[in-house]
Amino acid sequence: MIMKHFMLDAYGVKRNNLNDIKYIQNTLNEITARLKLTPVAPPFLLPYYYGAEPEDIGISSFVFLKGGHLTIHTFPLLACYFVDLYDPEGFNETKAEALFFENWPFDRDKSNVVTVDRSIGREEVVPFDPSEIFGPHILARLTPKKPVTMEYIFKYLEQLVADVEMTPIIRPYVIFDSNKNPSYLSGITMIAESHISFHYNLTTGDIMFDIFSCKSFNYELIKKHLKKSMKDIPSFVVIPRGTRHQYLKENLQNKRALSERMKKYSQSWRRTSFK
Repeated sequence: MIMKHFMLDAYGVKRNNLNDIKYIQNTLNEITARLKLTPVAPPFLLPYYYGAEPEDIGISSFVFLKGGHLTIHTFPLLACYFVDLYDPEGFNETKAEALFFENWPFDRDKSNVVTVDRSIGREEVVPFDPSEIFGPHILARLTPKKPVTMEYIFKYLEQLVADVEMTPIIRPYVIFDSNKNPSYLSGITMIAESHISFHYNLTTGDIMFDIFSCKSFNYELIKKHLKKSMKDIPSFVVIPRGTRHQYLKENLQNKRALSERMKKYSQSWRRTSFK
């Protein structure tokens, strides 16, 4: 069975709705319903406004699906958003892209869409320049060497954030997909407008893991961490995200510097009239 992981980097977006919590919640609910996904909890929305990078503000949001997740990370100042959708039960990725375009139109020429089949065991790193992207996105299938419990997932996610020096903006959430005869035990945590997810299949014993960060990091360090903590890594894929992000941040910084100069110039009359 194909296990699709859909990733959308949407640029050239109107800023209005990127900072609107109600609109984002409606979008999560509508797209989940129209794609016939199976949510197992209501949407979670988390504003992020006081980070180390002034341009990296916005809203992170996610919905737990049965064995998967849908996340949206918005960046109003950069007029962009990032989508991550993984559902082991499958969905129409063409329809997913169309629904996001319908709700939040984006410039197709500047944006990027990638879908990965995570049922295939492979190791692949898509080449990229760390200085020119938003950050790498690791998709891994893991075989645990210890019993997986709610406490285990919580501690694993929290410790991983510290070990790889990410910036946590919440503490992990861990849930079963059902209160009766559950099939999955899932966890997710948010790291400075990005996320780490952990989905454990109670039947097969497989873990579907992914980490997406708003800053570039050494994916080899993550791989070493996984090798140390897991029995096996049947699949490990690295996808570059946000190929236009650094350009937009630099452009915004240049605009901010220009604005400061214009502000100074516009007040020059005061130095003459009010000595």
